[in-house]
Amino acid sequence: MAVVIAVMAIMLLVLLTDTKTDDESSISSLLDAPLFDDNGLLAAQSDGRWGFINDKGEWVVNPQFAWVGEFTEQGLCVVRNEEQYGYIGLDGKYIINPIFLDAESFSGNNLAAAQDKETEKWGYINESGEFVISPQFDSAYSFDKEGRAVVEVNEKYGVIGVDGKYIINPQFETDFHFDKPHGTAVVCSGKKYGIIDSQGSYILNPTFLKLSGCYADGYRICISETDKKVRLTDENGEELFSAGFDAFEWYYSISEDDDKEICKKADCTEEIYKNGYCFTHWLLS
Repeated sequence: MAVVIAVMAIMLLVLLTDTKTDDESSISSLLDAPLFDDNGLLAAQSDGRWGFINDKGEWVVNPQFAWVGEFTEQGLCVVRNEEQYGYIGLDGKYIINPIFLDAESFSGNNLAAAQDKETEKWGYINESGEFVISPQFDSAYSFDKEGRAVVEVNEKYGVIGVDGKYIINPQFETDFHFDKPHGTAVVCSGKKYGIIDSQGSYILNPTFLKLSGCYADGYRICISETDKKVRLTDENGEELFSAGFDAFEWYYSISEDDDKEICKKADCTEEIYKNGYCFTHWLLS
């Protein structure tokens, strides 16, 4: 029971100190989701090692791992021992031995991104731990429900399908994801942001210094190149009004003495920070 109390205390501390306001990280969204997963398990840590407990505080998977992910619908959970990643079943035993430098959870198409130890490249493995899309990428992300995965090659990002073939050739400067339910993505080219459709064609050419994904109510947040002001756009990137603002609530105010140092740590550019505000990259990237 002490383990359960410790886990609950940590969760409460995270909730109370979380200041993000986007849908995925808000306190209300976290509380809407169940604490225990579909298998009735909760990741818990004891003496620096991670395992899984049930709702009675009993260890179902003994604490033995340096890090654990979540169990997916395949009944597999990505875990890390001291240095390498593998996958365990619900009994805590290895289904796929820890032989990867890094790894992601399995997607609905039964594939998982994993980093090969010998080549240090990323590819995609099946539930037997065999590479079915050969290690060839500098980084790789999980497949979405539409069977698309963002990959990086030579510092450019593109999209592949489940057959490993490119849907969108690597050409963009940052990673990205497709919005739901709009099916569009914000991409960066020439240090400017625009919008593409699911096939990589531009809906909006790169014109903004920053542009957010599309929120559930159809709005995006942008920073205009012309005056560095913050505005709202519709889902297609059309600015909704001429008035610009110095900040929305996703900016935080800082003193003039600290702004350059903080922006330097956040990897901001001269054009981004202005008037005592520092842009938080995690929101509009």
